[in-house]
This record gives sequence, C-alpha cells and structure tokens, in this order.
Amino acid sequence: MNSGTVADAKQHQWQPGKWGRIALAGLCGLLFIAGVSLILLLPDFLARQPYQLQAGDVAPEDITAPRDITYISQIETQSAREAARAGVSDIYDPADARIGRQQVRKARQIKDFIADVRADTFANTPLKAGYLNAISHLSLTSEEIALLLSTDDAQFEQIGREIVRLIEEAMSGPVREGRVNEVTSRLSLMVSSDFPEPLIPLALSLTSDLVIPNSTLNMAATEEARLQVVADISDIKSTLRQGEVIVRAGDLVDELDMEALIALDLTVDQLSWQDVARASITSLLSLVMLATYILVLNPPWARKLGLLLLLMGLFLAFLLLAQFMVPSQDPTAYLFPGAALGLVLHSFVGVEFTVLVMIVLAGLVGYLANGSLEMTVITAVGGLLAVGNLRRSARLGVYFRAGVAAAIGGATALVIFYLPTQTDPSRYIQPLLFIALNGLFSTGIALVLLFAIGSITDLTTSLHLIDLMRPDHPLQRKLQQMSVGTYQHTLEVANLVEAAAEAIHADSLLARVGTLYHDIGKAANPGFFIENRIEGGSDPHHNLSPAASAHIIKSHVQDGVKLARKHRLPSQIVDFIIEHHGTLPMLYFLNEAQEEAAASGSELRDPSEYYYDGPIPHSRETAILMLADGCESAVRANKPATIEEIEKIVKKIIQQRIDLHQLDASGLTLSDLKVIQDTFVRALKGMYHPRIKYPEDEETPSAG
Repeated sequence: MNSGTVADAKQHQWQPGKWGRIALAGLCGLLFIAGVSLILLLPDFLARQPYQLQAGDVAPEDITAPRDITYISQIETQSAREAARAGVSDIYDPADARIGRQQVRKARQIKDFIADVRADTFANTPLKAGYLNAISHLSLTSEEIALLLSTDDAQFEQIGREIVRLIEEAMSGPVREGRVNEVTSRLSLMVSSDFPEPLIPLALSLTSDLVIPNSTLNMAATEEARLQVVADISDIKSTLRQGEVIVRAGDLVDELDMEALIALDLTVDQLSWQDVARASITSLLSLVMLATYILVLNPPWARKLGLLLLLMGLFLAFLLLAQFMVPSQDPTAYLFPGAALGLVLHSFVGVEFTVLVMIVLAGLVGYLANGSLEMTVITAVGGLLAVGNLRRSARLGVYFRAGVAAAIGGATALVIFYLPTQTDPSRYIQPLLFIALNGLFSTGIALVLLFAIGSITDLTTSLHLIDLMRPDHPLQRKLQQMSVGTYQHTLEVANLVEAAAEAIHADSLLARVGTLYHDIGKAANPGFFIENRIEGGSDPHHNLSPAASAHIIKSHVQDGVKLARKHRLPSQIVDFIIEHHGTLPMLYFLNEAQEEAAASGSELRDPSEYYYDGPIPHSRETAILMLADGCESAVRANKPATIEEIEKIVKKIIQQRIDLHQLDASGLTLSDLKVIQDTFVRALKGMYHPRIKYPEDEETPSAG
C-alpha cells in the first residue's frame, strides 16, 4: 500500500450530499413506517373470511377459534356486577323513637276529638259524620264512622286504648320507608285477646292509618355499598383455545358468542381506514421520536445506511415477536423478552438512544395489548433497568446481572398492577415465574444476537470485543512471537488507556481492545522498533538513510491495517491502528534529515516523508491511545526518578499533541485532558516506581 493510501481511504469514504442524506433518511423512514404499520395490522391481514352474523342468527357452520385467546368478557363481567349490585339490600337510617311518640300523641288527640263530636248535643248525625270524615290523618269509611258514633262510651274508650297500645307496639321497632305494609299486616296478631271481636276491624283500620315510617332509606349509603360491591368484581376473562368450538352449526348465536367472535376479529369485514390511519399515525409518531434523536444529536448516523437498517431490522423483529406473544392477554405475554433489544442496542449505539428505543417499544407493546398500561410499564421498566445495569465490560456476568434487573423491575411493576385487583397471593405465582424467565430469556437472546451481529457485520459488539481481547487470538499470538517488546509495550499502554477511558466515562472496553491491536503492524519488521532491541545492541537504522528509516517506521501503520483487514477486525479497531499516530512528525529522523541537508548546503525537499499519514484521532478512545502511547514511550525512555519528572513528561506530551492540532476532532475537552493527565501519572508511577526524592538525595546524587 502506497503512502497516504490508508488516510485517503479513511477520508474518501462515500459521503452523501445534502439531497442524498435527505433521500436516505426519507427511504429509511418510509421503510420504518411501513414495517411498523404492517406489524400492527398483522392480525387483520391474517384473519379468515369474516362472519356476517348478529345475535339471534343461526350459525351456518361450526365456528372455531383460529388461535388461542384470553379476553375480558364485558357481558359476563357486567352481568356479575349487576347481580352483585342487586344483591345489596337497601340501607335505612336507625328508627327514630320520637316519631312513634308523636303518633301516639296524635292518636290520643284524634280520640279526644271524636269523643267531643260524639258528645255534641247540638249536631245531628250527618253533621257529626261530616266532622269525622274531615279528620285528615284517617281515611274512614261510612260504616266505620257509623260504628264510631253508635258504640257506647265504654266500647269507645276501649277502642281508643287499643289503638294507642297497637301504635306503641308497632312503632317500637323500625318501620322502614316504603315497607309500612310489612308492619300493618302484623297488627291483627298484636290485638289484645280480650278486645271485642266486632270492634277489631275498626281498631285495625284506625291504627293502620296512624302507623308511619320511623326509618328512612339512606340513598347515599346504599349507593356507596353497591358501588363497593361492584368494584370488588374483577374483570371476568374468557379463554378460548385454538380449534375450540364457539358455536355449532344450526345453533342460535347469543350475545356471548358474538362477543367471542368480535374478540377474535371474526366479524370484521375488512380493514377500515380508521384502522390503517391509527396504525400509520402510531408508526409515524414512533419514527419522529427516534429520528429526532438521530438527526439532532447524532447526525453522522444518518449517513450510515448499514447501521440504520440494522437498527430498524432489530426493532421490527422484536415488534413482530411482541405481536405474536402479547395480544393473547394470558400470562405467556409476560415472557416477551423486550429487554433483550435494549441489551443488544446498548452494545453499539450507547445508553441514550437505547433508552429512547425501549420507551418507543414499550408504547407499541401497550398498543398491541389493546391499550394495556400494565404491559407498557412492565416492558419499559424491565428494559430500562436492564440497560441501566449494563456497561461494556470484559465479563459476561454483567449481562446476567442486567437480566436479573429486568426481571426484578418487571416483577415489581406487575405487583403494583395486581395489588388492587388480586387479593389471592397464589395468582401471583405464574405471572411472576414468567417474568423471571423473561429476564433469563432476554440475556440469552441478547448474547446470541450480539454474537451473530459481531460475526456478520462490521459493528463492534461487547461479545466481539471480549473475543478479540483473548491473548490466544492469532494476531496477539503473532505479536507475542515476533515482537515481544512491542507486545509488552502494548499491554502497558492498554492499562493506561483503559484507566483513562474509565475516568472520563469513555468506552473502556473498546479502548483497551483497540490498543491491543494498534501496533500489530510492527510484527512485520520488529527489529526496527526500539522496544524490541536489546539495550546496547546494534541499531538496524545505522546503515539506512533517514527517509528509509522513516518509511519503515511509518509502514507499521499500513502493515497493521493489512493484517487487520486479513483477520476481519472491525473498522472501529482499525481506527486505532490508523489514528494513533495521527499526522505527528517522526522528529528523530526529521531532524537527522534536516541536519544532512544542511551539511550538504541544501534544504529538505519533502518533509512530509517524515510525518505519519493520519488521519488525526476522530474519537475520544483513539485520542486517549495517542496520548498514552506517547507518554508510556517517553517515560520508559527517560527513566524518570521522581513523580515530578513523570508529571512533567506527561504534561509535555499532551501539550505537544494539542499544539500540533492532533486532538481537534477527538471530542476531548480540557477537563477530560486534565483527568487523563492525572490518571496517566498515577498509573505510570505504579508501573515504573520512581524513587521518592529525599533532601539528602540532592547532596549525594549518586546514591541509590
């Protein structure tokens, strides 16, 4: 590969223009909307020819369930609630004793009035009958009036006493509003045994008129009791298994049969425009949320067709899986491994976008579950906790911990929704078991997908990086066998890079693995690099011109890229190889060439031969490698005796890279550089163990 080829290949990758980016974004957006809409409408496409039936029609054939389904039966639920409501008796206020006493006083007043009418010598019988008929509290017949006027005084007194006694006894207990007849119907059983038989009907008639309610209906308490008993009735779910007969041929279709047919979408004629519009609007809203993040916060992603297609494919695959698992509304819906999507995406698009994707997926899962807030929350909580507990690490155990977090989060959300409606703890067991299995399935599915994606794409997944970090990888073995010094240098630099990446919250796993491969090109000519030579041994550059030496040193980048391509290393790892020297000068050979040119009385014709081809680092991780590589080499070469000398070397190397504009595209901030500098000093102190400089050392420098 000629000089500059690597940098040119890096810099001249296809970059679509403005209209190209718009067309690419539009195409991906249309594909996304179409895919999501088709999945949301899938049950309508797969539904068989609908039945044009109504309640009361005769079934033309045996109608069976085309799939398993558990649905809420509104008819059975409403019937159960109405029955429970009807079973609640009216609630009455306690009996008011004052009303009974009032009626007794009223009976005595009426008795006294009748006695006065009977004793009136100036009124004839018709006039007296008129007076008695005018008593508003009594409804006397002409026969009863005649009997009251014709009885002797002794019998009249006996009637009056009996009426008062009957009222007192009848109203000693509750006389409920609207149920007075229940009390008056028992008055005949309360009549005294010595009361004259002919006068009993008259006494009962007068008493019945004066017995009134002393306990009124409490409508508020009654309604509250009925509402409570209705609230205690949970939704009644009906379950049909695939192939189960709903209604047999020749039978009348009743309301319950129609409800089952509607739940199975067996009565729907065809897709309505409302259904299509609803699915399309939902898809468009999902796209807007995801596209806004990409276009505003990560515009470069819009140019990566492969990445966009992979993201879309994974999302649609999980949404399709949800379509087959979630709408059943039975406990198996809790097995939907939505968290696996978050575990996969986190590996190569980061936390922020993954969180957004999980929120969108959770909303669509709720859509598929007929607007179930429960399924939305369980999917969201499980996925977000899984992502929150995952970080790029060299240990697979983090994925299992993330799966456990997803299970715990989903189980907690389930309990929150079950507590108000499910009082029987045994009903929690099966759903909680399925959610626990969900966490395990999510982890397993995520690991399988990460392995597959890492094997067939150029994306660096955590599993792929863990595999590349193995010391028995062919390229690592080659470096160990051909360039022992370089391999040792690589390990020491990798420790520096990993520590600094963790300190500034960069991708420490990617940074370490990229560092392990950044110098693999030195295996082609190991003896020309100082770390592979024995101290005091011959220098292979001694008989070479500065230009030839510079070419050999610079070629380790091109040789490394060749090896990386041959062994199919991901592009992100290749970036560490071609960016770790940026466009830095090889000062030793540049100075040597300038001195030779000056000695011959000429000027150096092409200084670019003594500069690396670049490009400069375009990520925080490759920039950290550039700094760590320079600092480790300088400290190893200068053998500092004190911590202060290490600090001086590290500060000098970092400042040089800044002055030479090597960090302009890296994304590192000044605060990041300060943290990196401090991290390097601490790590290098531990690696090279400089002596503490005691006061007497200044007087006896040869000591130690």
